[in-house]
Amino acid sequence: MPPPYHIGVPSAKHGEHHKSISALWELKWKKRASLGIYPFMEGKLQDLEEVFAHFDKNPLKPPYDFVRYAEPFFPVAERLETQAAEAEAHGNMAKASDLYLRAACVYRTARQPAPSCDTQRLAWQRQRIAFYNGAQYLDPPLKEHLIVHTHAKPFTREMYTTIPVSVRIPSNAAPRTKFPTILTIYGLDGHRLEHTMPSTHHIANGWASVAVEIPGTGDCPADPNDPTSPERLWSSVLDWMREQSWIDSNRIAAWGVSCGGYYAMRIAHTHKDVLAGVVAQGGGCHHMFDPEWLEITRFMEYPFDLSQVLATKFGYPDIEAMKLDSRRRFSLLENGILDQPSTRLLCINGMFDELCPIEDSMLPTQHGSIKDARFYPDLKHMGEPVARKDILEWLNKLFKSLEASSPQILNEPYAESALQAIGYGY
Repeated sequence: MPPPYHIGVPSAKHGEHHKSISALWELKWKKRASLGIYPFMEGKLQDLEEVFAHFDKNPLKPPYDFVRYAEPFFPVAERLETQAAEAEAHGNMAKASDLYLRAACVYRTARQPAPSCDTQRLAWQRQRIAFYNGAQYLDPPLKEHLIVHTHAKPFTREMYTTIPVSVRIPSNAAPRTKFPTILTIYGLDGHRLEHTMPSTHHIANGWASVAVEIPGTGDCPADPNDPTSPERLWSSVLDWMREQSWIDSNRIAAWGVSCGGYYAMRIAHTHKDVLAGVVAQGGGCHHMFDPEWLEITRFMEYPFDLSQVLATKFGYPDIEAMKLDSRRRFSLLENGILDQPSTRLLCINGMFDELCPIEDSMLPTQHGSIKDARFYPDLKHMGEPVARKDILEWLNKLFKSLEASSPQILNEPYAESALQAIGYGY
């Protein structure tokens, strides 16, 4: 039997923002766009207002036709890309970067919550191009690296694949400096192409930054429906990280956000000897797979039908199929992972999370190694806007407590830079 969830009795709620795309914009997204917070980082309000004005004249209601949803974004994004190319041709790289990243934001919004049709898949491809076109001009630049999936399962679609990651390295350090490094494990709809703001926080603290996607999202090659694929994925990524001359292999920490928190809880146990510490921000581990939870969470805090997006992400054809066996196959409690020893693990979330039940953030503290935890009484998913500052402080203390593998040149932390951010994604 499921617990009496902290958010209330197991009965469905239906947020008003689920009534239409226009309602989603007015009630939830417009404010976020005006603040430049997820999913609208690097975006401009006027770019998005132009698109969403289309839905005032052409209403779109559930069940959503995502072709009709995505199409109006393309003209705005393409115009921004043209302007960026012109700025680039005239040598104004700062302006070009700004315009390319604005275009990437528009494409990002077009492919929300996850590419489910050819039009949205094209938006994802265009987002990737625009994002890296703009990110290369950041200071320091943010670039893509392809990691060979050396631990891919033989005779499966994982073979002969690469794992794309976004990488950003501090530029004001002495030659041959080895940096403490954050591996950001992204979530359900936030991917490696949303890594400008998080990596800026990491760089400000003197850390290098690597961003990776989870199975079933972005360009991740791992099999989403194979419960063992994450271990192979992380082994390939961490092997590569430990080979990099700029990474202090004694001070690698993973930070999983939202659905990435599930994989953070998992990697803290399965790769405990490689990681100095792990942060699981807003993740689930067991009750997120309750059939009852999958039903009641569909139309609450998340902008779209959360359970359908989760089912697709975990490789199921629909929600009903996921309800049948996902807890048995993916639960970290039922498969015994939570009872294994772990590296230092910080579980952090808002008590009123409507995406992953807070019970799942608490569960690891009752099993295996002693954990660190912080739960915010009045906050929702991921505990923002408060959690970021606390996480950065926890990581700073962690890295300072460990012996560096070589002399380090580090900046003083700028925790205040975290206060303006509300979220990295869902």
